[in-house]
Amino acid sequence: MSTAKFYIFFFCLSSVSILLGQQEDYFRKYAGPIPGKVHYLTGVNPKEISLKGVDAAKGIIYGAVKMDGKFLGMELELRGLAKQNIKGFEFTGFQQSITNPLLSKEQLASARVQKADKITLARLMQYLENEQYSMSVLAAVRPTIYKLMLFLPISPDTLLIHSHCLTYVKALLELEQYSEAFYILSRLNLSQLDGFGYREFSDAALDLAGKMIKANPKSAKVSLALLKRVNIRDDSGDHEAYLRLANSLRQQGLYKEAIDEYARLGPVVQKSAKSPFKTIVKIWPVYCYVKNYELYAAYAARDKRYAPYASQYFNAALQGIKTLDENPPDRQSNEYSLYKLVRALVRVQYARRHEAGGDKATSDEYYRQSVVEVTEGIVSARVGLDWLPESLLMAGDAYEKLEQLEAAKNVYEQVTRFFPGSKWEATSRKRMEAL
Repeated sequence: MSTAKFYIFFFCLSSVSILLGQQEDYFRKYAGPIPGKVHYLTGVNPKEISLKGVDAAKGIIYGAVKMDGKFLGMELELRGLAKQNIKGFEFTGFQQSITNPLLSKEQLASARVQKADKITLARLMQYLENEQYSMSVLAAVRPTIYKLMLFLPISPDTLLIHSHCLTYVKALLELEQYSEAFYILSRLNLSQLDGFGYREFSDAALDLAGKMIKANPKSAKVSLALLKRVNIRDDSGDHEAYLRLANSLRQQGLYKEAIDEYARLGPVVQKSAKSPFKTIVKIWPVYCYVKNYELYAAYAARDKRYAPYASQYFNAALQGIKTLDENPPDRQSNEYSLYKLVRALVRVQYARRHEAGGDKATSDEYYRQSVVEVTEGIVSARVGLDWLPESLLMAGDAYEKLEQLEAAKNVYEQVTRFFPGSKWEATSRKRMEAL
């Protein structure tokens, strides 16, 4: 069977566009057999083998075993190796020696490379495993790693290559090679790797998606396609990692995308007996509804076609507030201040509506209500909460609307004191200068 067919068998995803740059097709470029040994359960010494490919769908391993000096083709059932007297396989390719990629340019340019200038691939992998990351080391091990990754459907109990492939992926992330990392992770069977005990591949996918979005918000749709392939387990670590990723979407202003991810995480968290995120994963979507309303309301002011979308998000926010009011967070919890911020945001929207309509008295009343709401939350909040600066700025803005300028100034001074060097400090200083 041809190498091209093995390549097709392995991939369950079609190629996708990568907004972080075009990626060379390394799987196709480096696909090929890998050298190794086959170990038997009884009666036979290990034999040299060339593993040629895996058809995961059919459950067949293709290879050629060395018998009497010749390689003879063979097909093995992936899920019935013990019945075929097969204990497992051993990859021997890391013993290959190559010119040391860590040599200086002067050494590499010399007319003769000395024996001492050679290094094994195993040694180079140790550099990566010890977090001694280098682009030159990546380039040196890349052809071998891509060959190995075509054999990841084989259980690590049978062929122990998974940790090496994971090391390579981690190195890509550390060296900010996001395009290549996405190229790999979007093609791996993450669920199967979870079952093999290599959940770290899924963790890497979560980490990558967050880093891609931070590096380039336009990559969100591509990144989220990768997330759909990550299983969220009933595990607080998983919940926290996924919540962190949804939060990164929100922080980038990608509110619709954040709502979708909170919606995916929510049912998983609610079923969990001990998850500490049950409340906050209910509040953040309501916050995002309000923020999306703000966006579409601004569009609607210029083009009435956006008005239905603005109403849709505002109504969703009101329904969310109603649900939260039925079972509000405990006053001593961190989530209480976020809950109060969201309630204040809604009142600010009402205030702005009446302000635009010329009804100053009603507008001022809603601004006063927003100050009361957000202040109740601030009193119980600690400095490290990522929504606290916004709560303070909202209070300051409302005080300005109510012409309580000294109160507004005091709030802005608190922001500059507690959040130095942040965008919140810059905003506060501009507002103080304006006052």
